[in-house]
Amino acid sequence: MFDFSWSSLAILAVVPVLGFLIFIHELGHFLAARWMGVRVLEFGFGYPPRMLTLFERNGVTYTLNWIPFGGFVRMSGEDGDDEDPHALPNVAPWRRIIVMAAGPFMNFVTAVVIFAILFMAGVPQFNGDVETLPVEIISVAPESPAAQAGLQPGDIITAINGQEVLGLQTVVELINQHAGQQIEMTVKRGEETLTVSLRPRLPEEIPPGQGATGVQIQPYMAPDQITLKHFGPIEALVGGVQQTWQVIVMMLQGLAQMIHGFISPNVPAPEGGVGGVVAIGRITAKVARQGWRDLLNLTAFLSINLAILNLLPIPALDGGRIMFALAELISRRRIPPEKEALVHMAGFVLLVGFMILVTFMDISNWIAGKPPIPGG
Repeated sequence: MFDFSWSSLAILAVVPVLGFLIFIHELGHFLAARWMGVRVLEFGFGYPPRMLTLFERNGVTYTLNWIPFGGFVRMSGEDGDDEDPHALPNVAPWRRIIVMAAGPFMNFVTAVVIFAILFMAGVPQFNGDVETLPVEIISVAPESPAAQAGLQPGDIITAINGQEVLGLQTVVELINQHAGQQIEMTVKRGEETLTVSLRPRLPEEIPPGQGATGVQIQPYMAPDQITLKHFGPIEALVGGVQQTWQVIVMMLQGLAQMIHGFISPNVPAPEGGVGGVVAIGRITAKVARQGWRDLLNLTAFLSINLAILNLLPIPALDGGRIMFALAELISRRRIPPEKEALVHMAGFVLLVGFMILVTFMDISNWIAGKPPIPGG
């Protein structure tokens, strides 16, 4: 059920998170444009309408705008042809590629820095065998067997059919062994112990992105079982690069699987789904309540996601503009700026339409009490 309580206002945590990442992205374009000799007309803090002009320096107007969400950079000739030799369409294609790629590059760098900070702050570690730990439920899918039985996030599974259980593998194996059969699951909820009855689904009954009971589980570690391992600056930076690369590979694999699924109906879609700003806001609100480490992790994840999405070869995105510049670089023929601008405008309209559709779905899921990302 949709909740307008004060706690739901934590969704506003998405504003500084996404605002910061968008600002960093636009700062990358700005710095690269100045470096590549592209004339920058305006660098805005926030989005228009304009509140006031802060100052002017080296031909650039710095403005403060009313919508406090990131920022923007306005370059000469960006919306079409321009007689200015320093306009974006008039500089060499390789210079345009650097300018367009600088935004995503800054988001990748931001992710590396955030991960490095987390490594230096200390990585929580459990020195032991996780298969000897109790298992905690961290999420319950709506209308799943677990939801119908009344299980909740935070419940700790202690027994299945009267048999005490420890370790993720043991719990998963016992549940799968009883697929299609009624089982008794005992959980600890705070100081209370409950036993519920549920029927794990057969493989053909399981929705995409879920398991037999519809729960996500993880080992439960008591605070006194966790230690922090701190890394030095160099180790942390190397770890930040490695972690960023792992996330990039994971996202690209998911994207490739999604595209393959569109082309071939026999290929299963990846777990999860598409979510817009509202879904991201709900996730950010939940993560923000869990602590600053989780919020920083999510910020790094979103920064990488923003970079990859912007590099897709879609008109109006950085990747689409890079493709035009590459085509011009290879063919050695200039593409009329007015035609390129028309293509980007059409792409922008389609993107706005898609965002409106996704936002409508996000709000519908929120009102219906569904998770922000299908299957999540």
